[in-house]
Amino acid sequence: MTMLRKLIPVIVALVFVGWIIPAQTKAQRRPNLDKLRRREVVAIRFEGDSAISSGELQTIIATRVSTGIELFLNGIWGALGSPRQIVKETTIDEDTVRLLVYYRNSGYFDAHARYELHESKEAALEWQKAYSKNSHADPASYPTVYDTVVFYIAEGKPYHVLGFTFEGFERLPMALQNQLTESIGIKSKSQYSKKDLIAETFRAKDILGEAGYPFLTLPPGGIEVDTDAVAKTVTLALKFKTGPRIKIGKTRFVYDTSTSIAGQVREAVLLRQLTMTEGEWFKNSERISSVRNISGLGTFQYVDIQLDTSVFKTVPDSLRDGLTIPVICYFRMHSAWEVTPGVPFGISTLGQGFLGLDLTYSNRNIFNGAEKFNAHTSYQILPWRTQHKISIGGDFTFPTIPFVNLKGVPLILSSNFSYYDQRRLSDNTLQYLERGINVSAGSDFRFVTEPTFSIPFKPIFTLQRIDRDYRDTSIFGGRTDTTIKPQFNVILSTDLSFDWTNDFVNPSKGPHISWTLQKAFSVSLGNLPSAAYLKNTIQIKEYFDLGRVEAQSIFASRVTAGLVSLSYPNEPTRDILLENRYYGGGTNSLRAWPARTLLVSDNSTVGRPQFGGYKMFEANIEWRYAPFQYQIEITSLQQFLSSMHIGFFCDAGNVWDKDVPIALKNFAVAVGTGMRYQTIIGVFRLDFGFKLYDPFPDPYLPGTKGADKSRENILAIPSNYDRGQWLWQRHGNNLWDVMNIEFALGQAF
Repeated sequence: MTMLRKLIPVIVALVFVGWIIPAQTKAQRRPNLDKLRRREVVAIRFEGDSAISSGELQTIIATRVSTGIELFLNGIWGALGSPRQIVKETTIDEDTVRLLVYYRNSGYFDAHARYELHESKEAALEWQKAYSKNSHADPASYPTVYDTVVFYIAEGKPYHVLGFTFEGFERLPMALQNQLTESIGIKSKSQYSKKDLIAETFRAKDILGEAGYPFLTLPPGGIEVDTDAVAKTVTLALKFKTGPRIKIGKTRFVYDTSTSIAGQVREAVLLRQLTMTEGEWFKNSERISSVRNISGLGTFQYVDIQLDTSVFKTVPDSLRDGLTIPVICYFRMHSAWEVTPGVPFGISTLGQGFLGLDLTYSNRNIFNGAEKFNAHTSYQILPWRTQHKISIGGDFTFPTIPFVNLKGVPLILSSNFSYYDQRRLSDNTLQYLERGINVSAGSDFRFVTEPTFSIPFKPIFTLQRIDRDYRDTSIFGGRTDTTIKPQFNVILSTDLSFDWTNDFVNPSKGPHISWTLQKAFSVSLGNLPSAAYLKNTIQIKEYFDLGRVEAQSIFASRVTAGLVSLSYPNEPTRDILLENRYYGGGTNSLRAWPARTLLVSDNSTVGRPQFGGYKMFEANIEWRYAPFQYQIEITSLQQFLSSMHIGFFCDAGNVWDKDVPIALKNFAVAVGTGMRYQTIIGVFRLDFGFKLYDPFPDPYLPGTKGADKSRENILAIPSNYDRGQWLWQRHGNNLWDVMNIEFALGQAF
């Protein structure tokens, strides 16, 4: 009996173990149904986001929705588009953290975020049916379960700034301390924003960088943000380390040894480009302008200017203030010379599209003084039936004017020979032939006061011999003389511009004002006549950044006015050349009209608009919007779409002949839309323009149809014509009578 009592616990234990172990093994064999299910993200939704829009939050997260076009492209080639977006909860967890950080950086410190996955009931039921029917099938054969990712956000109340202080500037001169505390961007009681706080650090660095403090730093822990959860306020402090105040020492030039075969540039030439003065306090703007001046020589692949901080090794911290530090300029040379083929295309000075071939030889350091020599030849291929052009020329550029010590002011000497002709296709009654030899001497004076503001002044002096043969009675007032003497022209051209925009190529904010003058002097060389006129063109552009994301929404405007004043208006042999006149229509003008088809003139000769006018006025407005902006660009389609923009525009204006007054009734008005795509070589642009108001709805001779409706057969707008039509009045017109398509490289303005 005693033995039985001892065996009972053992028997019970064995029975229990025999029951529990098989149960665990069975559970281990049971498949994890969640792992078998293929779950695809078909929608993303945000709940509770009232202060920040869902569209803005969508750009922050990495989770994406499967879209038809991405799947289609990915099916064609795996490197394109993106595959189906499968649910990855680790990524969604990270997205939740991203949303919290974004909210707190925007002042919502009490914000909370979580997510839920909402399955499509129909898709889940179909999956369960397939699994119940054959639980041993390949999981890939089961239907996809569609999930909607829902982020639930509790924003809370925003925190406002109670106080903001700079620390670490106590030893600075009082004038600098006052400058730092003036114009602070963070105002008391304003909503907290980390973006504004970072902007203040850059503002402080810019101010001290101009006062001799190049080593200003914000060490780890230098940004203090103290929050009060009860009052919903935040107290901010930026704790800087100013570092020593530094003076400029001697300059040393260091070349990349891998490009030593390309030679070097004489130090005297490089020193002329430096705006940093030995013995003066360091200024970061002078360092930047020195880099820009040396880069502008075109001789170097890479330019950088730094202070030689190795001198600090032998100087204790207490003695570094006021120290003179040497400057090191680092260079990497371009190859000494190169031959470059090219395919030029665009819009000519006559407003017509062209395509050609060219070959250029360049030497960027021909005499080891950053002198540049370029020789080029080109042949225009298209339009081969109406134009021919061959050009051979070259230019020689001195980095500075010889014997004159001006920094960043080059002397450019150039010469060019070109043959050009243009003729009508209809009956060859008009033949225009022009052969010219141009010898030009000029310079480029560029005054820079800050990185985004410059005043270029570019006078170019040109001697020009032009052989011309006009066979058109309209040009010479009824004369049929075909033995017009050649012209010998002396022309001064200059450009002056004030540019406050934030980008020289694709600006998004700031104004730009430019003035172009061209003066042809009345001279006498033997018995050859000379062109004599004054041409003035002024252009005012303004850009406004309207979006919360930089450069996503841009409003651009432009006003352009020009006038040619002839010294001898009744002497055709002294007239301005065709290529220097004004033209209406085309990619950079009124985009509902083809190039060279707009002119107000009482000259009723067919084809007159293609020879240009003497007065012009244009006003343009355009809204450029980037609909696809991602804070995190993951897929190739997102990278492709982020460079795409759409544009909506309105153009108004016209071109007038010399004896016709400018009148509002002659204004042409175009509206339209288009696509823009940003590439490394510029913006590709496709515009669809519609004639909102056409001051001359019937620009062709009566009976002209079909293929005869070319720009060579178009008529000028009579100055007394007053039967213009609005777009909605153009009943029964062909689409191409009211619409025009323009393709170009670069923005219209």
